Amino acid sequence: MHEDDRAEAYMAEDRKNMTESACVFLDSWLAGMEGALEQWRRSYLPADFPFDFTLDSLDVLEPVVLARYPDQAAIGIEDNAEFTTGTVRYIGEVLLRVVPARWGYQDRAGDDLNPFNRTPVIRSNTPAKFTTGVIPEFYLRQLVRDRVRGTLQKSVTPLRAACREAERADPPTTRDAVPDWCEFFTLDEYNRFTAAVDSALGAFGADGQDLDAGYFSLAAGDPDPDMHDFEIDGLADQCRASDIEDWSTLCFSVIDDYVTGQPQRDWLNKVPFTQVEDLLEPWLADEPELLFEPGPDDSEQPFSIRLEDGRYLHFLATVPELEGIPEITTFVPNSAVRAWNIPVEKLVQWGTQRL
Repeated sequence: MHEDDRAEAYMAEDRKNMTESACVFLDSWLAGMEGALEQWRRSYLPADFPFDFTLDSLDVLEPVVLARYPDQAAIGIEDNAEFTTGTVRYIGEVLLRVVPARWGYQDRAGDDLNPFNRTPVIRSNTPAKFTTGVIPEFYLRQLVRDRVRGTLQKSVTPLRAACREAERADPPTTRDAVPDWCEFFTLDEYNRFTAAVDSALGAFGADGQDLDAGYFSLAAGDPDPDMHDFEIDGLADQCRASDIEDWSTLCFSVIDDYVTGQPQRDWLNKVPFTQVEDLLEPWLADEPELLFEPGPDDSEQPFSIRLEDGRYLHFLATVPELEGIPEITTFVPNSAVRAWNIPVEKLVQWGTQRL
């Protein structure tokens, strides 16, 4: 079967489970693709942009995106709507050209809390048990949040992994039951879940682990990452509550947060200074510690301030165990310092007294 015919067959199968409003949206989205992309190209891209729908062109697109969006909030403002939609379209169309896949969409009333609802998605052209969904906007937001080059190309990884799994055609397995910690899965669902987790871990060089014990090991923490064990029963619960084609994106999102310390930063933003004071340690460096490209004043960047001797004062926090997440040391972000509502001078005095 020709790949175009294969995509049409999968899309026809998708429509059997789509609401009428979802079908209307997807038909309109696809019908306007060529014109919308050409308008986006003329209006927002530099004249020398390689508009060739290759993965390399996504690398060239990233500085254009970063120049447009100073932060994630800018993605949602009305003045950027056309640029945002065009970027999502282009990322998706690149993926369609480098891996067997098709566009998808779901519109389920009352499911607004589901991040995969009412969002264009790219689904792998694979049998149902291997189907993986990738949301282009997720990678766009990740790029804007982390300011790390190469982020957009990562969107192809889950799709390629799904195609490889499908090509193996029922790979042999000795597993005949699911572990007790996730007995709500069927054996087929559990195999699919572990494949999604393994694929996400592969983006960080941590794939190939035995997940039957209910955890995986991953390097995380600051200033020098250490290996930590992360429980995955909570992630299994999240997948169970989501559509199976969304599992790959969901697993990647959660594991990416583990690597970047997002749960620890969120916790520091929520608790008062009195609760973290005993968990803090001052840390000096010759330059401000930057986790990603924006300047040191970005809310997610580690707090730092230049002392009289020219060195920069930071703070490390040993964040206690969270739900399924071990104790991890991380840099205190600017957002936490602002949330604590402590004068910077007082915080600096507190830190220098403990050096």
